[in-house]
Amino acid sequence: MSHEPARRRFLSVGAALVGVGALAACGSSTAARVSGDTAARSATPVPGGEIIYLNEKLVDGYQQQNTGSWHVAQVWNQIVERLFYYDAEGNFVPHLATGFTENEDRTVFGLTIRRGVTFSNGERLDAASVAANLNLLGKGDKGRGIPRASYFPTCYGAAEAVDEYEVRVRLDAPFGDFIQKLGAWSAVGILAPATINASLDQQSDLDKIYGTGPFVVESWLPSKEVVLRRRADYAWPRADAKHDGPARLERVTVQQVIEPSLRAGSLESGQVDLVHYVQPVEEPFVAEGFDLIAPTFFGSVWGLQLRLTAPHLDDIRVRKALTHGIDRSDILTTNYPSGAWAEAKSTFNEIVPGTLDLRERFAYNPDLANSLLDEAGWTSRDGAGYRTKDGERLSFLIYPSVFITTSEADLQLIAQQWKRIGVRLEIKATDFSNYNTVTAQPDVPLYENHWLAGSQTEMWRWWHSSQANQFMAPGEELDGLLEDLVQAKSEHDRIEASKVVQEYVIDNAFYIPVHEFRQTWGAATRLRDLGVDGLGLISFYDAWLDA
Repeated sequence: MSHEPARRRFLSVGAALVGVGALAACGSSTAARVSGDTAARSATPVPGGEIIYLNEKLVDGYQQQNTGSWHVAQVWNQIVERLFYYDAEGNFVPHLATGFTENEDRTVFGLTIRRGVTFSNGERLDAASVAANLNLLGKGDKGRGIPRASYFPTCYGAAEAVDEYEVRVRLDAPFGDFIQKLGAWSAVGILAPATINASLDQQSDLDKIYGTGPFVVESWLPSKEVVLRRRADYAWPRADAKHDGPARLERVTVQQVIEPSLRAGSLESGQVDLVHYVQPVEEPFVAEGFDLIAPTFFGSVWGLQLRLTAPHLDDIRVRKALTHGIDRSDILTTNYPSGAWAEAKSTFNEIVPGTLDLRERFAYNPDLANSLLDEAGWTSRDGAGYRTKDGERLSFLIYPSVFITTSEADLQLIAQQWKRIGVRLEIKATDFSNYNTVTAQPDVPLYENHWLAGSQTEMWRWWHSSQANQFMAPGEELDGLLEDLVQAKSEHDRIEASKVVQEYVIDNAFYIPVHEFRQTWGAATRLRDLGVDGLGLISFYDAWLDA
């Protein structure tokens, strides 16, 4: 790996703070993309130039199956491409593949591979290289310590090249939307044979990641900076691209800046061109003078998953009381004043096909919540006003997500709301390196959900007992409903099966929806034609600087 980048332009913390006080003086609401002053904008794209992009978090290792965060994906998406993708309208579109076939049982799939594509190290994209990628994603390699991709079904069998540009994939059991998994997230990208055959350490080294994307890695400092340079011979853009040939920008420098106010202040002061995770309270300010990009993507709403293995949550009355004890309108009014965010209707964002409007089943109702807790035997109160039973306080622990910046503020409001019904919510911080470990413990009662969902079958991946099993002990009935979902052979049947699962997890209070979830960026108005696809992944391919 390169430990000294060719260009080092780290921000001055003092300079980045300039103007942050102006964030409170804001005005208008936002839509998916709200622009600042456009009067002097040019209509003709100009190639060349370089930008600085502030990401909340960078990492020190980039092995594909081990790096599934939003932060990593925004970098990875520039250098590694997928067989299929979801465009901004949610259409599922081929890219490195040109088409597919599937048998009636959904156990055998055929892929046709695009011709004329090469990896950044000069190796050729063909059926053999794609089959090798799919087999590593589907099976992993225990000998090298490389895990399988969680987005692939566990019934994955094998892929083989049947001729130079045709691949056949066999599954050991039906999985109706396997093809959709090939575009489900950045972590199912197609890598050069040299990368696929490399050791775990080499696959973690960003300098040794060879993809087919429009940018290559010029240098990187682990957990600090990644410098991307456009690839001069790139010639196979996606169908939603606005131009052909190489990317327009010459260079993109991505830097880690964890503090939200520093990112916003750096954008305001003109030091940088783009920042990720604009805070909701900053959205009106950003929309007033910059481009605010805030799409709703194919994914889950932000909500809480309840662990039935944790104390007290085996009682559905307690679970339902927690559900009805959350005032979602208060959370949106307090933490999301721009008006761009909406209450959750179900487990998915509203744009996912088949999302039901189940709000009446989990609506804020403190009287009902109190009644349910009384019925469950939590009738006494301690000196702090929390409910007790047999000398034990009704208390739950949660770790705020390290992957989104609005998590803690939302949880603090929920803690206040639950206190009104006599329930204590303990919010305990942890860091990136420990988050996945501590939140996976069966006695941790609550776990946040805010994942993408390229398909309704993501619920199978989240909740089936053979998969992530976030509820820990949901039972055979839910497993059966999830199996019906993944074995559905048509989009119609899959949507109908997903509705049954949505109703089941909400009616049983396994899951508490709160609000829809967005990815947000603030961009200087001179940075034109940024793209964001249907999974909330940004693209710099068409972007250019308006002089």
